[in-house]
This record gives sequence, structure tokens and C-alpha cells, in this order.
Amino acid sequence: YDNATDSFTDQHHIQFSFKQVYNRTDKYGFQRTIRKYEANQYDDPEGYHYSITERGNQRSIQINPHWEMEKRLIRVKLSSKTGASIYAKRKIEVEPVFGNLKANLAFKRLSVRGLEKAKNELGIILMAGNLKKMMKIILSSRQQSQKSSWKNLVNKFFQLLFYSEVSFVPATFLILIFVWK
Repeated sequence: YDNATDSFTDQHHIQFSFKQVYNRTDKYGFQRTIRKYEANQYDDPEGYHYSITERGNQRSIQINPHWEMEKRLIRVKLSSKTGASIYAKRKIEVEPVFGNLKANLAFKRLSVRGLEKAKNELGIILMAGNLKKMMKIILSSRQQSQKSSWKNLVNKFFQLLFYSEVSFVPATFLILIFVWK
């Protein structure tokens, strides 16, 4: 982007000049202000080839200035030390949960509509994931330690289900419950 000429230049050195500002309204009634830039016309065949689309129209770029500003702010936050440490935790705390849901439980999309129904369905799926984690912990704990009886582990399991008021319990919490005696 060149601020002096208010234009963009792509990798083929085609310049996109400012054309117009217009408002776009989405299906929820939210209005966005869009700036449209069109490719300049060229006399040489190579430049002409890159400045038009396959249908013969001028190539154009639509920019949402508010969205671009938000992206810049997020990049600054993520590149800070605090942001980088928070983002690093996401990889080990959040992403494996969704990866497991998609790959092992074959849950790729909701089958219901509406916020309340979606919350219920997601709660059931997350509970299934938690039950799977708990059974792994119970089985590994049973194999490692013959001191604690199977009955105690099952009791801990049902205590956890009884005391948790939410449908999703992080795995770290489950591990603490079973390890802490």
C-alpha cells in the first residue's frame, strides 16, 4: 500500500487505484464500510493479462479499513511477550481437544440450530470427550497402582460427575482429582 497515492501494488507490479467507498450490509444487518481499488489499465499485453479477470473485467480489491486495523492490533498483541505465552498455551490446552473431537469422535459440525440447542449438543460431545479421558486415567491408574481399589476410582469418577455443574471439565482438573488423594 502506498499512502501518498492511496493505491496498492501487487506482485506483478500492477497498480490498484482508489475507485470508490461503499457500505455493505450483511444478513444480520451489520454495516461495513468498504474501499474499492481497481487495477489500472495497461497497453502492454503482459500488464493487461494481470490487470483483468478471466471474464475480462478489471481486477479489483475490496478493503475494510476497520477490519485491517483490528488485524494490526491483534498482530501487535500476539507478537508481545504476554500474547505469545498465552497463544503458546492454546496449542497444548485447547487445540488438542478440538482435534480429538474431530478426528476420534468424528464431530465436525453441529446438527442443530439455535444457541441453546447448540450449547446442549456441544456439552454432550464435550462430556463424551471427558468420559473418554477419565476412563483412560482410571485404567492407567488401576494398572500402575494396585493399592487403590477399583471401587475407589469409580467413586471418584461419580463424585466428579456429581460435583461438576458444567458439562465440560478440563483434563487438568480431572488429573488433579484422580491424583490428589
